[in-house]
Amino acid sequence: MTKGLILSGGWGTRLRPLTCTIPKTLMPVGNKPVIERQIDLLKNAGVTEVVLAVSVMSEYLKNYFGDGQNLGVKIHYTNEKSPMGTAGALKLAEPFLKGDNFFMLNGDVILNFSFKKMLKKHTNFNGIGTIASRLVENPSRYGVLIIEEETQKILNFLEKDEFQNSEYANIPKMPVNAGVYVLEPEIFNYIKPKKKLSIERDIFPKLTTKEMIYHHPISGIWKDIGKPYELLDGNILLLKDLLEKRNSDEKNLIDKNADIHETVKIKPPVMIGENTVIRQDCNIGPNAIIGNNVYIENSCNISESLIYNEVYISKKTSIRNAIISDNCLIKENNKLEGKGENLVILANYVQIDENLQLKASNESSINVCHHEIVKDDII
Repeated sequence: MTKGLILSGGWGTRLRPLTCTIPKTLMPVGNKPVIERQIDLLKNAGVTEVVLAVSVMSEYLKNYFGDGQNLGVKIHYTNEKSPMGTAGALKLAEPFLKGDNFFMLNGDVILNFSFKKMLKKHTNFNGIGTIASRLVENPSRYGVLIIEEETQKILNFLEKDEFQNSEYANIPKMPVNAGVYVLEPEIFNYIKPKKKLSIERDIFPKLTTKEMIYHHPISGIWKDIGKPYELLDGNILLLKDLLEKRNSDEKNLIDKNADIHETVKIKPPVMIGENTVIRQDCNIGPNAIIGNNVYIENSCNISESLIYNEVYISKKTSIRNAIISDNCLIKENNKLEGKGENLVILANYVQIDENLQLKASNESSINVCHHEIVKDDII
């Protein structure tokens, strides 16, 4: 039976202050942790057993998922005491993955494509591994794949510096490594134990010389959440993708237990979680993702923003281009406004006193660390 391995050990430093108290892979995407959405995709492909490779803040993941029973899967954990690289983390999980093929993926990527189709393609290839690939413009940001079109075999891997100095550098679109793999257990024969190794740099290139690794082109959502604006953008992309795939006239995803006053104006697309209350004369959207158990008082405006759970937003508050983490309190008559990729970012348990303006500049975001109280304007 096919299993799954999700790498979830990174610090998420580029997402701070959001990741000071929450692991990167528990960042909410469409009101679910990004890693939980990945587990859902694995389940849809028939996976019933998942290994989480954890290190920093591992207790948060263990407390959230437990043994996986609530999700209908069995979850195991491996714990890196020091960074081992992607291949080293895979080698640690070997006792749980012997005997059949398995998925391996990075836990900090927003995805929404069929894992089942990828698994079927891998079986037909009869190789040792299949890599999900994505055709992108400006591929120099990624690891580029050189493909034999007729057989779909991967002939070479070019890292960023190699690609920029290669004959392919002027090609506008190239397939890149999307960070999702289906692997056979024979892969472990190529990984030395107790050694820091990268599967992308140290293992896959060896397999290309043996013509044992293939690619599977994907479409749909594929978005890294390395930076806050990418987290916000990924949430918006996923919301639109979920609506498109519903094959209905729905323009918003609103939980049936949300309490929304009849005078509230909603501009699609919007996602609103369970038990969230929105009082009269508010304007919500476009591109607002609001979590569970949020309370929004009257005459508020929220757009282009991600609001986590258990947030209280007092009356006459305007929020645009912002990420508001769990359990924040925003008092009345405030204006929080980001600009482009520079957002207003509140980590959890932040309090914003009344009658303030927090406006990001063209040069940088506004970052407020957890448990801080903001008493003055930040402009």
